[in-house]
Amino acid sequence: MQPSAPNIEELFFEARALRRPEDRSAFLDRACPDREARRRVEELLAVDTEANGFLASPASLPTVTDAQPPLPDIERPGEVIGPYRLLEAIGEGGMGTVYMAEQAEPVRRKVALKLIKPGMDSKQVVARFEAERQALALMDHPNIARVLDGGMTPSGLPYFVMELVRGLPITDYCDQHQLNIRERLELFVLVCRAVQHAHQKGVIHRDLKPSNVLVTVIDGEAVPKVIDFGIAKATGQALTEKTLFTGFHQFVGTPLYVSPEQAELSGVDVDTRSDIYSLGVLLYELLTGTTPFDAETLRQAAFDEMRRIICEEEPPRPSTRLSTLGERLPTVSARRKADPKRLGASVKGELDWVVMKALEKDRRRRYETANDFAADVMRYLTDRPVEAAPPSNWYRFAKFVHRNRTALTTASVVAVALVMGTTMSTWQAFRAREAGRRLGIAFQVANERHDLARQAVDEMYTEVAEVWLKDQAHATALQKRFLEKALAFYMHFAREVGNAPKDRFMAASAYSRVGSIQTFLGHPREAQYAFHRSIGICQSLAEAYPGRLDYRRTLADALESRGRLRQRLGDTQYAESDFRDALKVRETLAVGRPDDPELQLELAATCNGLGILLCEGRQYGESEELQRRASDVVAGVFNHEGVFDHLKFLARYQLDLGILLEQWGRLTEAEVVYSDTRALFGELVLRYPEDPAVQRDFASLWHRQGELLARTGRAREGESAFGESLRLWQELVRVFPGVPDYRHRMAHTHYSRALLRRDVGRSEEADSQDFSNSTYIWNKLVFQFPEVLAYREALADAEGDQARLHRQMGKTKEAEEGFLEVLTLREALAREFPTERQHREKLAGVLGDYGSLLREQGRADQAEQILQRSFSLRQESAENPPKSGENSPGTGSVPR
Repeated sequence: MQPSAPNIEELFFEARALRRPEDRSAFLDRACPDREARRRVEELLAVDTEANGFLASPASLPTVTDAQPPLPDIERPGEVIGPYRLLEAIGEGGMGTVYMAEQAEPVRRKVALKLIKPGMDSKQVVARFEAERQALALMDHPNIARVLDGGMTPSGLPYFVMELVRGLPITDYCDQHQLNIRERLELFVLVCRAVQHAHQKGVIHRDLKPSNVLVTVIDGEAVPKVIDFGIAKATGQALTEKTLFTGFHQFVGTPLYVSPEQAELSGVDVDTRSDIYSLGVLLYELLTGTTPFDAETLRQAAFDEMRRIICEEEPPRPSTRLSTLGERLPTVSARRKADPKRLGASVKGELDWVVMKALEKDRRRRYETANDFAADVMRYLTDRPVEAAPPSNWYRFAKFVHRNRTALTTASVVAVALVMGTTMSTWQAFRAREAGRRLGIAFQVANERHDLARQAVDEMYTEVAEVWLKDQAHATALQKRFLEKALAFYMHFAREVGNAPKDRFMAASAYSRVGSIQTFLGHPREAQYAFHRSIGICQSLAEAYPGRLDYRRTLADALESRGRLRQRLGDTQYAESDFRDALKVRETLAVGRPDDPELQLELAATCNGLGILLCEGRQYGESEELQRRASDVVAGVFNHEGVFDHLKFLARYQLDLGILLEQWGRLTEAEVVYSDTRALFGELVLRYPEDPAVQRDFASLWHRQGELLARTGRAREGESAFGESLRLWQELVRVFPGVPDYRHRMAHTHYSRALLRRDVGRSEEADSQDFSNSTYIWNKLVFQFPEVLAYREALADAEGDQARLHRQMGKTKEAEEGFLEVLTLREALAREFPTERQHREKLAGVLGDYGSLLREQGRADQAEQILQRSFSLRQESAENPPKSGENSPGTGSVPR
C-alpha cells in the first residue's frame, strides 16, 4: 500500500510553529519525504515572511533561491545606480526597498527607486517584481504613480523608477486634516477612477489598502495616488515573459483588505471585483476609522480561522460599527468634524448600503466596475437614489423630499397657514363682522410683508447670484445651497400669486428667475419650461398693456435667456428665433427712448448675442453687421451721466468682432481689432483691477491674439501671447479656485500652445508641458462635471492630438494607449448624441488614425476592421451632408 501524500498545509503550520531556523530545517528533513514537498512548504514559509508582519516569522528565516546565493547588500544611500543617486530608504515591502533618489540627467529631479532585496531574487520574486514594473508602465492616470525608468543594478538586481509621491496614507491624511464625510467620499471617488483605469489596462492591483493609496497636495488640492502594483495580476495579457505563478495555498495580499475569493488561496479565479471588495474595506475604514473585521481578532486567529472569517462571516454595517466604538467614538467623530451622536445616523442607510454592496461575499452581487462604485458614491453626494438601495417607492420618495426639502418645507408651512387661516376665518365669520374686518386688515398686512420678503430675496439674488450666473459655468457648494433656497422661494411665489396684472407680472419675473437658476444648476428641461411660462405671461401682459415698459423688457429678457439656453443645447434654429424675437422687442423699446442708456445697452447686448450665434453658424455677413452695431450703440451712450461700465461693454464686443473676423479668414482686419481692443483692456485693468470679468476677457484676448499669430506664422510672438494669457488664467484660478470655467479656459490655452509648439518642431515641450497640463485639467473637470459636454469634447480633442504627436515621435505604445482613451470618449459622445454628425465624424477620424497605427505595426487584421468602420462612418456623413447652419466639427470649440 502506497503511503499517503503529505499534507502541505499541516507541514507548513508545524514548521511555522518552530521559531529557530535550525529547528525548522531539521523538522523538514524528517517530515518531507521528497524534494517537491519541501520546496512547496519552504515557499509558503517565505511568503509568510513577506506578509507585512501580519503572520510573524523570524527575520532570519532563509529564503530559498533557484541558483545563486544571496548577493551582498551593496546598494545603500550614497550609491549611484545609472543616473540615480540613492538618498535614503523611505519604504520597505516584502520583496523590495524603496529609496528616495536624485536623478542627475537628462533632468534633475527627485524620484522613487524601488530595488529588489538582495537574497529575495528567486525566480518567483523577480517575476513578481518585473510584473509590478510592467503594470506601472501601462498606467497613465493622474491618480496612479507614473513609472519613469527601469533597469539592472551593477550587482544584477532589477529596479524601476517612478515619480516620488510625498504623501500620507489616505486614512492618515483624512484624519490629520479632519476631513468630513463628504470630503472623504470625494477623495475616495478619485481612487475608484484610478483603479478603473488600471482595470481598463488589464491589471488588478490585489493589494489595495491605505498605505498603497497616498495623498499628496498639488496646488493646494489633495490628490490621491495609487502605488505599489507589486502583486498585480494581468487580466488580459502577460505582464512579463518570466513565469508569474501564484502557487497553491499561497496567500497574496493583506488579510484585512483581501476579498473572500483572494483568501481562498488558489488565486486562479480572481478578477477585478476583488479590487472592488478592497475598495469597500477602504471606504469602510474612511467612514468608521476601523476595518470590517477587527485587526486584533484576525491577528490572533489561526491561518484557517482567519480565512474562514474573511470568507464566511458577515461584517457589521458601518453605522453599526460606529455604535460599538465606545470610548473611541468621540475621537473618530472629531476627525470627521461630526457630532458623536449624529455620526452613525449620517452613515446609516445609503452609505451602509453602498459599502455593504462592495463587501458582498458573492462577487456577482458587488459593483461590476470601480466606475459603478464611484457613480453610486456620486449619487449619494448629489442626493440621487443610489443603486445599492432597495428599490422601494418610499425610499425614492424620501430622496425626493431630501433634495427638495426647502421647497417642500415652504409649501408645508404655506399649506398649514392656509388651513389655519381658513379655519380661523370661518370661525371669525361666525363670530362677528368686526372680526372679519380685522382678518381683512391682517391679510393686507401679510401681503405687504410677502412683497417685502420677495423684494429682499430679489435684491440679494440680483446683487449676488446674478454675478455667479454671468461669470461661472457651475456653482460651488455654498452658492448652490443659496440658489436652491432662492429657487424654492421663487417657485412657490410663482404658483401662489393671484390673477391681477401686478401679480401675474411678478409671477413672470419669478419664472424667469427660476429658469436662470435651473440653467445654472444643470436642469435644462426645467429651465426651458420656466422660461416658457415667463414668456407666455409677459406676452399676454404686453399685448393687453402696450404702454407698460417693464412688461416688454421682462419679455425680452426671458426670450434672450431661453435663446442662450437653446444655444448651449445645440438647438440653433430655435435659439436664433428667440434672439430675433428679443431683438424686435429691444429695438421697439430703444427707438422710442433714445436717451435711456439702459435700454440702449440692452439692445447692444442682444445684437451681440445674436451676432455670436450667427457666427457659430457661419452666417458671417449678418453676424458682422450685428456686432458692429452693438459697438456703435455702446459708443452712443458714452456721454450719458452715470454710465460707468461702457468701456467694459465696448471691449467685450470688440473682442467678439475680432473673433468673427478671424474665423471668417479676414486675419489682417482681425489683428487690427485685437490691437485696438488690447488698448481698451489696458485702461480697464487700471480702472477695475479686481474685476474678474475684466481679467477673464483680457486673458481671452491674449489667447485669441496667440491663435492669430500662430495662423500667420509668427510662432515666437504667438507663444508670447499664450504666455500672457496663461499668466492671467493662473491668477484667476488661484483667486477663484471654485470657478471651473477659468480652469477650462486655461486648459484651452495650454492646448493651443501645444499645437503651436508641435507645428514648429518642439514636440517634447508640447508633449510634456502643454498637452499634459491640458489633459490633466480636463480629466479633473470631466470627473467633477461629467454632464458638461464642452469639457468632454475638449478632453477628446486634446488627447487625440497628443496621441497623434506620440505617433509622429515614434512613441508607439503611448500613441496606442492614447487612441484607445480617445476612442472611449468618442464612442460615448457618438452614442449619446446619435443625431450630431460632428461626433460621428470625429470618431471616424480617430478610428482612421488608430487603424493606420496598427497597420504600421503589422497588425493587419485588427487594422482592417477598424479602418473599415472608419470608412463606413465617413461614407455615412458624405451621404448625409450637414443642413444649413449646422455646426461643423470644431466650430466654436474655443471659449470666448
